[in-house]
Amino acid sequence: MSFISKKSSNFFLLLSLFFLSNSFLIAQNSVVEGILKDKETKEVLPFCNVYLKTTQLGTVSNSEGKFRLLVPQKQKNDTLFISYIGYKTKKIPVSDLIFQKKTVIFLETDQTKLNEIVVQDYTADFIIQKAIENIPKNYYNESHKTKSFYRVVSQKDAQQGKNYVHLSEAVFDLHLSKTDNPNQQFKLEKMRVIKDEKASKGIDLGLKPKAIFEMDIVNYKNGIDLLTKKGLKLHTFELEEYKMVDGKAAFKITFDQKEEKKSGYKGYILIDKETFAFLYFDFKLSEKGVKYNKFGDAATRVLMNLLDVHIEVVDNHYQIQYKKVGDTYYLNNVSDNTLLNFSSTRQNFNFDLDTQVDYLTTEIDTTNKTPFEEEEILGKGKLIEHQNSIYDKDFWKNYTIVLPSNDFVEIAKVLEANNKANDLKTQIEEKLPKLSKDKTIRMDSLLTFYNNEGLFNGNALIVDDGKTILHKSYNNELTQNTQNSQFRIGSLSKTFTAMLILQLENKGKISFEDSVGKFLPSYRYKQIKISELLSHQSGIPDYLKKNEYVTQIMTKAFSPEELVYRFCSDSLEFEPSKKFAYSNSNYVILARIIEKITNQDFGIVLKEQIFEPLEMNNTFFGEEKTENSNLSKAFLYGKEEPFYFIQNSIGAGGITSTAEDLLKWSKALDGKNENFMPLSQIEKLFVPQAEYIDWEAYYGYGFMIDKYYFLTSKDRKIIYHPGTDFGFYTMFLKQPESDITIILLNNTGDFPRFDISEIILNEFD
Repeated sequence: MSFISKKSSNFFLLLSLFFLSNSFLIAQNSVVEGILKDKETKEVLPFCNVYLKTTQLGTVSNSEGKFRLLVPQKQKNDTLFISYIGYKTKKIPVSDLIFQKKTVIFLETDQTKLNEIVVQDYTADFIIQKAIENIPKNYYNESHKTKSFYRVVSQKDAQQGKNYVHLSEAVFDLHLSKTDNPNQQFKLEKMRVIKDEKASKGIDLGLKPKAIFEMDIVNYKNGIDLLTKKGLKLHTFELEEYKMVDGKAAFKITFDQKEEKKSGYKGYILIDKETFAFLYFDFKLSEKGVKYNKFGDAATRVLMNLLDVHIEVVDNHYQIQYKKVGDTYYLNNVSDNTLLNFSSTRQNFNFDLDTQVDYLTTEIDTTNKTPFEEEEILGKGKLIEHQNSIYDKDFWKNYTIVLPSNDFVEIAKVLEANNKANDLKTQIEEKLPKLSKDKTIRMDSLLTFYNNEGLFNGNALIVDDGKTILHKSYNNELTQNTQNSQFRIGSLSKTFTAMLILQLENKGKISFEDSVGKFLPSYRYKQIKISELLSHQSGIPDYLKKNEYVTQIMTKAFSPEELVYRFCSDSLEFEPSKKFAYSNSNYVILARIIEKITNQDFGIVLKEQIFEPLEMNNTFFGEEKTENSNLSKAFLYGKEEPFYFIQNSIGAGGITSTAEDLLKWSKALDGKNENFMPLSQIEKLFVPQAEYIDWEAYYGYGFMIDKYYFLTSKDRKIIYHPGTDFGFYTMFLKQPESDITIILLNNTGDFPRFDISEIILNEFD
């Protein structure tokens, strides 16, 4: 999970669950569905395997014992198998079930006399070690691909009622490489997500590819610390009894952690008696060590403390099942239920979140061993729910569903209704027609409305048809902004870095096609081009997305040289020019290149080449302070933001300015000041270089060019760049054709900058 907030989606994704197989289209298939129960007790049987004999893979029953399977026309004469631990495998001709609605199917317990089974003189430790030794023999040991799906359901304070916060589901392909150095790859096919924006408190929920890989406890032992040397040493194992699994005897080994000041697990494992294959794991956090359990790694915890966000693992319950397909075992399905407590005094919240993850393997391909192309895969640490996926209604409805325990469609409708109720944009748009036709009054009313709602506290400057119609400060009980207040502008700083590169290019000192190695000969990726840095197509990971780096950057000042070589040199996420991925590292490197070419500090170059020529007298980079400084204080969730070393964001951020100075910057971009830079040159920055899907925009060189987020983009070009710097949030937007400029500077955290900007643009249309 991630607690860093992100721009929320504006469209509703209707949720249901699905089974995956490209051949299982409804138009060509028959539906088989039913409810599974114990023959004697009549109790429902959850998580039973339901599959066709010829494919060996299918679906599982939900917590209410219900299942639904689509059967291809060519397999209508197949046999349906239903298996469950401790029960006899049920075999039913598919033809007997087609068109039968919710047939109740009873399973019988396996009455095999276990006491007649020959009991060897084995210890639990011997069986565990034997099973580990036999992993290469029992599990497919060559590269292969699987198709899988998961769903994530999160409820807030679930014990007080079903207050759903998040629903998501994804279908994806995995390439699993069984080498000495496994190279798992995750390729997302489809994803959809909806959450209650207000109830989630800005916390992002979902999974990362790394979490998917770690669920395979047998083949990825370092994910869950149980079968590792450290895990085996921490736990005590006991051979309890035998269980029947698919008509065969299995060892049942129970375990619990030892009395140590560490976090371990308690549960049981089923291991096949003949092959010593791991069949099933059922375990949760042990009561003996749950208080020692810590969320995330050390760097993540330090960062959370700095931001005053605290996450505690209250409970965690895994059920992991492996299935034999042919002569080899594969991961079949996983159930992961985690109870977390989220708290923050800064943000004033404290709540429990119960998250259920269901993961199912639906196809296995051992014939195609070719890895995915680099541009197809998703990085192990990237949240899957943050990826863009085109909503395709037909895709989701045409697959067998693993039936949800509750009506997902209705839940999704409730979440969407909650979001709409909190959508102030709708409310203000309903009020605007009743206001004065005077544009200044209307804009002031708009911003006053958001200010009264606690969602905009800062300075606004709005220009229409070349005339300033509003320049005003909006405050709350924390802020004391005036028209001359200075705000850090975050990533809007990138527009200035791009301009410096353009100036150097105009003077013949650099070319967009030059390689980094020309200026930084010892840099790891010499082949990357200047243009790829400017347009975020380099593949260099964002150094501000690695928690251990952020922790260091917040607590110590680094030189530009150190920043480049220490934090911006990690392994590439993709081949340069093949993809787009917004990365602050690109602009840190550009800043260092500017220093190398000019033999001056980056801040001095900015001042001499941009700020002084444009008379931006209240703008500077880094910690510079003058007698005329009027620095605004920033707040996050009602408290002063944490301190950090601003210069560590050189090139990518770190500039402080005023609304009036940014208007001078906007006018300079019109190209009318020939002494600064002609329009023919400036427009090079506004040429789309890559698609920025997350923001429904293109990215040029340091500027974003709207694609279709803003309605008026269909008629007029819009260039803009938002900025984020802890408590400071910024929006800078230009519509050159209409000579419109929107400058919004906020110093109390995030605000609906896109909504406000869109309303303003629509008013001027």
